[in-house]
Amino acid sequence: MSRIFIGVAWPYANGPFHIGHLAGAYLPGDIFARFHRLRGDEVLMVSGSDMHGTPTLVRAEKEGTTPAVIAERYHAVNKEAFEKLGFTFDLYTSTHTVVHQRTVQELFLRLLEARYVSRRTAENAYCPQHRRFLPDRYLVGTCPYCGFDSARGDECDNCGRPMDPAKLGNPRCALCGTPAEFRASEHFYLDLDRLQGPVAEYVSKQKQWRPGTLRVAENFLKEGLRPTPITRDLDWGIEIPLDDYDTKRFYVWFDAVTGYLSASKEWAVRAGRPDAWQAYWDSREPVRQYYFVGKDNKFHHTIIWPAMLLGAGGLQLPYDVAANEWLLVEGKKVSKSRTGGAEPFVPSLLANYPPDVIRFYAALLAPQNHDTELDWDEFRQLRDEVLANQYGNLVQRTLVLVRDRCSGKVPSPPATWTAETSVVGDRLRNAHARITAEYEQVHLKEALDLTLEEVREANRRFHEARPWQAEPEDQRRTLYETLWRLKALATWLSPVLPFSSEGVFRMIGYDGPPGPGEWDVALTPVPPGQTLGEVRPLFPRPEPEVSVGAPASESAPSPEGWPPLAACSGVIRSAAPHPAADKLYVLEVDVGATTPRTVVAGIRDSYTVDGLVGRPVVLLTNLAPRTIRRITSQGMVLAAESGERAVLLSPPEGTPPGTFLEGRGLSDRTISFEEFGSTTLTVGQVIGPSGDGRVRVHLGTTEAEIPGSWPAGATVVVRRSTTGAGRAEALTFGAGRGPVPSEPVPWGAKVR
Repeated sequence: MSRIFIGVAWPYANGPFHIGHLAGAYLPGDIFARFHRLRGDEVLMVSGSDMHGTPTLVRAEKEGTTPAVIAERYHAVNKEAFEKLGFTFDLYTSTHTVVHQRTVQELFLRLLEARYVSRRTAENAYCPQHRRFLPDRYLVGTCPYCGFDSARGDECDNCGRPMDPAKLGNPRCALCGTPAEFRASEHFYLDLDRLQGPVAEYVSKQKQWRPGTLRVAENFLKEGLRPTPITRDLDWGIEIPLDDYDTKRFYVWFDAVTGYLSASKEWAVRAGRPDAWQAYWDSREPVRQYYFVGKDNKFHHTIIWPAMLLGAGGLQLPYDVAANEWLLVEGKKVSKSRTGGAEPFVPSLLANYPPDVIRFYAALLAPQNHDTELDWDEFRQLRDEVLANQYGNLVQRTLVLVRDRCSGKVPSPPATWTAETSVVGDRLRNAHARITAEYEQVHLKEALDLTLEEVREANRRFHEARPWQAEPEDQRRTLYETLWRLKALATWLSPVLPFSSEGVFRMIGYDGPPGPGEWDVALTPVPPGQTLGEVRPLFPRPEPEVSVGAPASESAPSPEGWPPLAACSGVIRSAAPHPAADKLYVLEVDVGATTPRTVVAGIRDSYTVDGLVGRPVVLLTNLAPRTIRRITSQGMVLAAESGERAVLLSPPEGTPPGTFLEGRGLSDRTISFEEFGSTTLTVGQVIGPSGDGRVRVHLGTTEAEIPGSWPAGATVVVRRSTTGAGRAEALTFGAGRGPVPSEPVPWGAKVR
């Protein structure tokens, strides 16, 4: 058992936090904490609202109220959002507590006594219009490093570098635009130059840091550390514990990073063990400290905070600073201070999506090693294709079969079956070791990717085994092994998807999800004879929703009860890897007389470029254009799911490009991605006639009746509503000639 401290970056209390904060700093900390608790480690995870940041002052001035009112309002908003998202903070507090104030002042006096803090007089920005010195966020100008014309006085939003206000070009007041003057003012400085040696020695040992984080620290050390001010001319914040400094307060970064220490002390007091914090902070204790922060906080957590701790002496130093990069919207950093119609604030997301859906996208999107682009279509597509159709559908099909074929109890495997000799057992043990190793190294995206790989493998094996039509012994073995896979998947996913993972465990028949120290339950099969809980959809398809960050669809339902589907034959003329996504291609599709269509397709794992050029395809043409990682897609090439592969549909041989499905031409209205997902397309095999001009079609676990005179044994693509109710039909180009997969796929394979 290990002792783990997790410090999560403190959000400014000037507005609700957004998905950029969630993906970049907050969620990774909670995932890591949940994993280590499951491993049986002692974990302390703390964070809180940064009440004293100048963004809170700016917001208060704009609203004509006090900073305290703004800070308390958004502290409550963000605390509630974290709770709804299932965060497991041991304490979420604020910088506006007595414990925090005392801790900051004590640390300052300790550094002052050790002669690492000194008084200096320097020129500071002053607004002659407002007749006051300008805090960092009240000063804007041109960045001397990248030329960005709206850099702030403390850092540049464009390049992420900390800023010396005196180096800004064209410095001006952010509130009134008046050119700033620079006037002399005395402040306290942290003498980083005197701490250069100890900090450099510390940084040189941190081989476990991510390359980008280590590079930032090394670059600042190479330039040479300089004294940095830790006080400001303000009347909002923590007071200097010395006489004659009534008009000054601690600079927010000295204040906020000390919050990790003060929150630990407050947690100990609240727990009734006032000295318990020392087990996580005494430099003689065996503990590892991890900090989860964003790209623009690297300097403060790899240089400033270690320097403060080294100067104070006797305190633990960060073991790892898991700093992520930025989340971009239309190529720009998401920011509270740069609001607009497409800003994805978490309270709004929670009003429209279940917390696990938000957590999943943020975890998958997390900008771990490079800036990442937010894409709302991708958000909903991943929800539908990965969570609902791959993972949720596997859970639903398996448990429904167990419920209906095995009297609602976990079946017994064949008498000769053992967990030790099972091929499935070998696969799970190997996956468990790899996933565990990735989590331990804070490779959270890699751990999630490996788990999703096991979701695809479980689906592939389930399709191949066809337990719904297998002999009794084979059926029992497949269902039993798939239940074991589901238990393992729910365990591995529980740090990311805590709510749905609990749902899976309860449906399998457990009282709840795995608790502290139970990570390895993934390697234990489900007990035969265990009674299932209530089986229900894990990720039910939502009702038509108002999009967050995108305009709502203006289209109306079709008279038939499902949206129109305009699709035509086409030929891929060119294919190239998407420049900003590992799993996407950018295709140019010839659709006849009209201009070729640009299509972004997630089929890079299934086809090579050479295997795509010249290939006939079926293109959905009336899907609303979607910008996917800065490239606009003008349709969707239809493909069937076959295990881990996507198998493209082909039009009948000899069909010219631009030939539309029977009765479906360019006049059909545009539909949204959600509307397209409101019905299912499934590959089936015609069984035979059923009367009244209809035929029966085998669709894997179900059957359907469709109109027409299709011959027995024919392959068809059937369209139905997502509920299974209402009529079904086969897609056809006319005369009984429909699109079909370009290679064999299991009956029941979904088409997307």
